[in-house]
Amino acid sequence: MKIQAHGDGIYGVEFTRTADGNHVSSAQLIEFAHALDQVLAKPDLRAVVISGEGEHFCAGRVGAKGLTSAADVQADLNLILEVNNRLRSSPVPFVAAVEGKALGFGCGFSTQCDITIAADDAVFALPEMSHKLPPLIVLSYFTTFVPFKKAFELALTSRHFGAAEAKEIGIVTEIVAPGSALARAIEFARIIAALDAESVTLLREFSRRVAGLGDDSEARNGVATMAIALAARAH
Repeated sequence: MKIQAHGDGIYGVEFTRTADGNHVSSAQLIEFAHALDQVLAKPDLRAVVISGEGEHFCAGRVGAKGLTSAADVQADLNLILEVNNRLRSSPVPFVAAVEGKALGFGCGFSTQCDITIAADDAVFALPEMSHKLPPLIVLSYFTTFVPFKKAFELALTSRHFGAAEAKEIGIVTEIVAPGSALARAIEFARIIAALDAESVTLLREFSRRVAGLGDDSEARNGVATMAIALAARAH
């Protein structure tokens, strides 16, 4: 992970595993959480920009291998919740800059961001079911952004969908030319930074609470359910 200062209180966190499409392992999720902690502690913070180095945003999570107990599987899955909690509790908006692939964790995290700028040729997907894994963590919040039947279909089929469809169903805020998502995300972050900071914090907190994004109880239920199922499958 790389932390970048863009000026005006705008800080970026960048996925940096370009060799494999910016997949994130369990170790990288811990690193991501620590990077977010550093950024969220900045006294002049006004917005956070999330991006991926190279061609892709994030091609998904690679879970720890060889786990056989429900407790170990749950601990591994909880790393996703720890990262999501940083976004949830942030006093400032998150702006995602999506180029290339945003799959699995990448799709879910970019969906949760307050503003998502996507390149015209960006590709999204929830591929977990193709790996015999129901994406319960994502579905704990996905239907807040996406109508239920569409969310269920995307989770069920694991199909890839483009930026235009992502915008139509509520995942993407704005579509830009390929290669310009980060520049536009920083530009949008400057719009946020120019506003009254306290008002932005109050707006974000209230908006997310009334949208049902205030807690992660259903996500934790999903983790517990997945942990039991995956551990049983391992035996």
